[in-house]
Amino acid sequence: MNSKSPGFLISTFVIWLFSASAFSDCDFDTDDADSPNFVDKIIECDEQKKTTGKPALYRASGAAEYKNTTKLYGDGTKDPASGIFERPIVAPGSMNHSPNKTFAARQAYSLRPGAKFEQSVTLAIQRLYIEMAHHCAKGWSIEDQWSEPNPEQEGDYFLHYRFACAG
Repeated sequence: MNSKSPGFLISTFVIWLFSASAFSDCDFDTDDADSPNFVDKIIECDEQKKTTGKPALYRASGAAEYKNTTKLYGDGTKDPASGIFERPIVAPGSMNHSPNKTFAARQAYSLRPGAKFEQSVTLAIQRLYIEMAHHCAKGWSIEDQWSEPNPEQEGDYFLHYRFACAG
C-alpha cells in the first residue's frame, strides 16, 4: 500500500483517533506496552478518572485532609457519629478562634463582561478574608485555593479557600 494513498491516510487517522481517545487522560506511548507494569498504569489511569468525579477539595487535598476539613458552605460537613450535616455559624462581626482546625469556605464571583462590581473576584476575596477572620481571630494559613465553575450560570465561578487556624 502506498503511504500517500487515501486509504492509507484514512486508516492511519482512524487508528490515531482511537488511540488518542482511549488514552487521552493518561500519557501512554508505544514503548509503555512493553513495560512490565503497563497494566498497573492502566489501572492508575482508571482510578484517576474515577477521582475526577469527586469534589475539588477531595482531589486537591486528599481524602484524609478532606475528612478533617469543615465546610462553611452548602450543607456543611457530615458528623460521622450522628450522621447529621453541620456547618458552624458565627454572628456577623464576632471573632472566634478554633486552634488548628481546618475549614473550607467559598464565595461566588463572575467573569462575565456585564457583571456588576459586587460580583467581582476582588470582593469575593475580601469576603473570604472576613470569613477567615471570623473563624480564626488569632491568625490562619491558607492551605489551598481553587475555582470551580458555577453550573447555574456560564461565566460565574466559586472561589474556594481551605485554611487552618493558627495553633
